[in-house]
Amino acid sequence: MAREMRVPTSNESNPTYWLDHLFVDADGVPTLVEVKRAADARIRREVVGQMLDYAASGAHYWPAALLQRTFEETCAVDGRPLEDAYQELLGGQSPEEFWATVEERLAAGRMRLLFVADRIPLELRAIVEFLNRQLRQTDVYAVELTQYKGSGDHRVLVPRVHGEVATANKTQLRSGQAGRRWTRTDMDAALQSRSPELRQAALALLDHAEAAGRTVGNRAAYPSVSVYFPA
Repeated sequence: MAREMRVPTSNESNPTYWLDHLFVDADGVPTLVEVKRAADARIRREVVGQMLDYAASGAHYWPAALLQRTFEETCAVDGRPLEDAYQELLGGQSPEEFWATVEERLAAGRMRLLFVADRIPLELRAIVEFLNRQLRQTDVYAVELTQYKGSGDHRVLVPRVHGEVATANKTQLRSGQAGRRWTRTDMDAALQSRSPELRQAALALLDHAEAAGRTVGNRAAYPSVSVYFPA
């Protein structure tokens, strides 16, 4: 999506931070990437706080319209036709629907955080594995790119990914809890079997949430939605 993605800290201020790279996949899940050299002392702990700051701020201040414009501007700079770029992403959706999904993923904390370096210190590896076990919706990885140089200009980069085991365990837990994502129609149908008083209260809450904020159906074993109100 972007190199050096702007990360505002409020609606009023100018962008304060710059994320190295921002990607998105066909499921609308964003990936935030920070690249550091092992010689940089910030790779041990400071980069973690930096990344979490980017993720929290991006979830608040990257609206769908900004994400769409950023992606299309990057395609223009790279000389990539938009039709080709969107063909890999949309799957029958409109661009506006796709970017609205990306915005919802960010608001729900559904994203990947990726640290990349020529060497991953033990301290960072331990923090990545800890975060991956604790964060339910967010996956965290550290990618170590070891470089081997041959004769002339030949070189080989060998990647090693840390955090995959914790992610696999978390994915099994998530998939065991849920299949499809619940919709408002599903919620209404599920409430039909409840008492009139409970149904009336639940429907009033759902109506208020839809009118004042944004509802996102959760993937859960029971009817469930989350509500995100504008800041």
